[in-house]
Amino acid sequence: MKRIATLLLLAFSIQAHAGLFDDNVARQQLNNLRDAQVQAQKKTDERLMQLEAGNSRSIELLGQLEKLRQELSTLRGQNEVLQFNLDEAAKRQKDLYTDLDARMRAMELAKVESKAAAVVSEQQQLDDIVQLSRTGKHKEAILGFQKFITDNSSSTLVPSAWYWMGTSQTALKGFKGAQNSFQQVLASNDETRAPDALFGLAIVANAQGDKKSSRKYLLQLIEKYPQAEKAAAAKKALLATD
Repeated sequence: MKRIATLLLLAFSIQAHAGLFDDNVARQQLNNLRDAQVQAQKKTDERLMQLEAGNSRSIELLGQLEKLRQELSTLRGQNEVLQFNLDEAAKRQKDLYTDLDARMRAMELAKVESKAAAVVSEQQQLDDIVQLSRTGKHKEAILGFQKFITDNSSSTLVPSAWYWMGTSQTALKGFKGAQNSFQQVLASNDETRAPDALFGLAIVANAQGDKKSSRKYLLQLIEKYPQAEKAAAAKKALLATD
């Protein structure tokens, strides 16, 4: 009986020890599982943090990209405004140049017309005075020529005024004044009136009895201006003096 009790106690002890061993293993497994869960949770948290960081970075990049797009759009708008202003400035400059060119042309035309009108006016004045000379009103004509020359000293008609004044002076036998008037014509280098002035000098010299000087002027006229109208008259005058 005692032996049986001992055997039962031993069996119970073995069974209790086995149960204790199984419990430790279970606890260890549970701890291991918890550790695995902790590690898994840690990894999960790290991954989530990485994902959140990545998402934040993506959002930041998207924000920067949107900002760049807005800036690009703004720059395009500014460029369009600048291009428009540049085109408008170029158009205004072209219009200004066209207007200025038109004004300059108008001014030049006005000058030409004014000058032409002045020449016509001067020619009319001279013609009126010449008419006095042709009708024998030589004193009035001489006064008119003198005033014309003074008032229009730069006119191309001045040599003609000197010539006609010399003609009136010759008619009044004012030979010295006539000689000076004809010399003024020659000094002006007016090729159209020079032959007439030489012929006038020849007449004045002949009227004063200076045949030699008269012949000299006639020869000079023929040699220098053989095609002039007065050249034929000079040849006849030379024949008359031979």
